[in-house]
Amino acid sequence: MKGSLSVDQPGVRNAINSYFLRTSGGEKRFRIMSPYKLFPEARQLESQFDQVKSEVLALVGRRDLPQYRDIDPVRAAEVSDNWRLYYAYMLGVANPKAREDCPTILSFAERTPKVVNAMISVLEPGVKLNAHNGPYAGILRYHLAIMVPRRNPPRLRVDTEHYTWREGESVLIDDTFEHEVSNESEEDRIVVIIDIRRPMGILRDRVNLASLRLKRKWSGQFINGTNGDI
Repeated sequence: MKGSLSVDQPGVRNAINSYFLRTSGGEKRFRIMSPYKLFPEARQLESQFDQVKSEVLALVGRRDLPQYRDIDPVRAAEVSDNWRLYYAYMLGVANPKAREDCPTILSFAERTPKVVNAMISVLEPGVKLNAHNGPYAGILRYHLAIMVPRRNPPRLRVDTEHYTWREGESVLIDDTFEHEVSNESEEDRIVVIIDIRRPMGILRDRVNLASLRLKRKWSGQFINGTNGDI
């Protein structure tokens, strides 16, 4: 289907987001934190870092990953047309090409129940992600840095907090807060992004699961866009 997941059914999404965030601490919830308390499974992926890095760099080296505007042009107009993304796993649906392109990431996503999305993010020199808020409060976003410029490395801002990536290190962010990043270096910044279900207790988790299943109809657009099939 075509359109934009980020603007689909805004009234319903806003109501669900408010419901989720009230139980997550409201404005007191974390912005940036170490991932291991809420996402201890991350250690399994990080234990395979050399393999993950090898697969990601091989993929980026042989293919021009699609720009965000080729996947979700509505959202890209708000965030960045030129952000390059590869969706290996989207809303519980595997990209079949990822079994060859990045099998370690895909395998991790498929065997880890709390994983919602898994993608590769490339921020080229001069590309900026404008200040924006994540559209759905049912997820938290994990970053594993694959390649980070040594000179003038990009810095992520989440609300009033800042983070600078380091190769092989990871972080968990709440992207429902306003956040932005600009790559003013002369090299690419590459990270693996894993979205996980926000921990909220049994009732809200069931609502979250049901909502995510309904969103699964969008998986094809993102996977096809990744594969150049749109």
